[in-house]
Parts: sequence; C-alpha cells; structure tokens
Amino acid sequence: MNKNWLSLFVTNYLGVLNDNFLKTLACFICIAWVGKEQESMVVTAASAALVIPYLLFSPLAGRLAKIYPKRKVVVWAKFAEMLIMLVAAAGFWWHSTILVLVSILLMGLQSALFSPSKYGLIRDIGGESGISFGSGAMEMFAFVGILTGTLMAAFLSESVSIPILCIILLAIAFMGWLCSLTIKARESEPLKACRETLNPLRFVRDMYVRAKSFTGLNLVVVGLAVFWFIGSIIQMTLIVYCGNELRMTDSETGIVMSLVAVGIGSGCYLAGVFSRGEVELGLVPIGGIITGLIFLIIYFSDTTGVTFAILVFLAAFFSGMFKVPLDAWIQANVKGREVGDMLAYSNLITFLFMLFASVCFGVIELFLNSKFIFLFLGALTFGITLILFTRLKEVRVRFKNLRIVQFVRGHESK
Repeated sequence: MNKNWLSLFVTNYLGVLNDNFLKTLACFICIAWVGKEQESMVVTAASAALVIPYLLFSPLAGRLAKIYPKRKVVVWAKFAEMLIMLVAAAGFWWHSTILVLVSILLMGLQSALFSPSKYGLIRDIGGESGISFGSGAMEMFAFVGILTGTLMAAFLSESVSIPILCIILLAIAFMGWLCSLTIKARESEPLKACRETLNPLRFVRDMYVRAKSFTGLNLVVVGLAVFWFIGSIIQMTLIVYCGNELRMTDSETGIVMSLVAVGIGSGCYLAGVFSRGEVELGLVPIGGIITGLIFLIIYFSDTTGVTFAILVFLAAFFSGMFKVPLDAWIQANVKGREVGDMLAYSNLITFLFMLFASVCFGVIELFLNSKFIFLFLGALTFGITLILFTRLKEVRVRFKNLRIVQFVRGHESK
C-alpha cells in the first residue's frame, strides 16, 4: 500500500468521527436541556445543520479544489475545525443549545468546503491504478468514523463531564490537523481563474450540461445519490422498526445500526481490493441485485433478532460494493482540476436526495408502515441497478468479464 495513503485516510477518519461525535452529543445533551417535548426539533436541527451547507456551498467547494492546492485546502479546513470545536465547547459549557447547533452548522460548512479537495487527492496520491483501492478504503474509514463517533457519544454523554467531552472534541480536531500536515501528493497545477457560478441552482444546471460530455456521468451521479437516499431511509427506519415492530431495546437497535456502518465500510474496502487497480463497474450489478433481494427477503419474511441483524449487515455490505466502483469511475474519467467541480456536483445532488429521503420516510410512515419501506427500497435498488446496467455500456462489459460470472457461465455450459 502506498505509504502516503494513511495520512489521507486517517485525516478523513478523524474528521468524520468528530462530525458524528459532535452531532450525536448535541442530540443527547441538548435534549436533556430542552426536554423531551423538543426532542424532534433538536434532532432535526442537528441533522439539517450538517446537510444544508452542502446544498449552498458545494459550488464554492468545487472552485476551491480547482484554484488552490487541494492539500492546502484540507490543511486549512482541519485548522478551522479546531476553532469550530472551541465554539462547540463554549456552547456545552454555557448550556447553550443554539451555540452548539451553530457549531454543527459550521462543521457542516467546513466538511462541505473541503470534501472535493480531500476526495480529489485520491488520484494525486495513488495514480490511476490506485483510484479503486483509494476510493474503497476512504469510504471504509469514513463509515468507521461514523460508527466510532456515534458510539463514543452514546457511551460518554452520560458518564463523562462536559469539560472532558470538550477536551476530547478539541483533541480529535488537533490530531486531525496534525495528520493533514503529513499528507503528500503530486497535484496538477491549480487553475489561475475559475468562472463557474456560485449560485447552487445555476451550478447544478451548468454541471449537468457539462457532465453530458462524459458519457454516463450523470447516471453515475444519480446512482451515488440513490445509494445515499437508501442509506438515509434505512437509518431512520431502523430507529422506528427495531423498537416498534421487533421490540428491540435501544442498545439492541444501536447494535443493528452499528452493523450497517460496519457492513458498508467492509463492502467498500473489499470492492476496492477486488478491483485490482481498475475501475470494476462489474461489481455494481452484483451489489445492487443482492442488496435488492435482501430487502425483499426482509419484507416478505418475519425475520427477527439475529436473523434480521445479519440480513441488514449483508444488505449494507453489498451496497458498499455497489457504491465504490461508481466513486472510482468519476475519479478515473474526469481528469485534472475539473474533478473538483464534478465531485461538488455529485455532493449537491446527493444531499438533495438525502433531504428527499426524509420526505419519503415521513409519507410512508404516515400512510403505510415501517416494513413497507423494505419493499420500496428493494424496488428502488433493482430499478437503479437496471438503469445503470442498460444505459451504461461499461457496466455490462465489465460485468460479463468478471471472473465469477465467467465461472458460473462455464459451469452452466457443462
């Protein structure tokens, strides 16, 4: 493994960890301050604070990745994280819910602004042959960060004092900044000027038109957005379904949700390893089909307890194998500094889908029931997999050339 990978991966891991540690702490601690009657308001506000900056500032993030060295953008973003944690610490110290939510909003802004730069460094560090591995490992570290941050907040919020929690937040940010300083990459020369609009609506329109020059790029962006749409709904569904339908305790529900993060992370990592230095789009149909089948099995059967947890883990694992080749494809096909704009475009579309996921979840819960969501997600997974398979020639070609597919065909011919 390229020795320079670790600095990027750990920098990303610590940032995602702090994002989720701060957000989950806010949900636990601030709810205790304002009371149970304001619980939904705090959870909604904390989640929205991390999402809204991506919708408003993705165009600016794309510009930063084009006109400045990407490593420098990452270093300054990680330095800003330490200042943001001071705001969060002040909010916790003074029992100010508003100040804590402001710190989460600032973290969302920080994450949005350096996201295209940090992902753009994957090709700069690993070269063309390292794109799939780098994308897979990057996502694995990110999901481990989500898991670690969430579990840390759950275990420490009641057992550790506010000053210690603030020190932990600052220490993680400081370690992330130190780690960012060790990143080494061979970047292309930054552009001297950038004329792309900073208006989010115009940016989406302009990027959609520009993406048409890359055959299949808009389909890949939608495929990634659907992945996150499904992930968002699953996260909301498990909280309701595990407690109300399966009668699980909060800790049991937490274990199932942790398995989702572990499953996606391990699926992402193995997809990068299986790709063997190439962009292996042939994994997309396999990941999509198996994920869809598992959702249907959950819907049509009365799975409970361990069986349900195993099925959810497997669905998450194969969805990770669906995602990574699409991430790698963007990196491999959009060259030079333009990749910053396309990653920002993908981020913006993804978070629009995530907001829409909240609406869909609310509607299904209102008119149907939690279990119906698994049928809906199964159909959606099959649908996007079919679209990518039929509309993107490279998916079909790579799928037919997969060793496992050739082995099955040879076995059937005998």
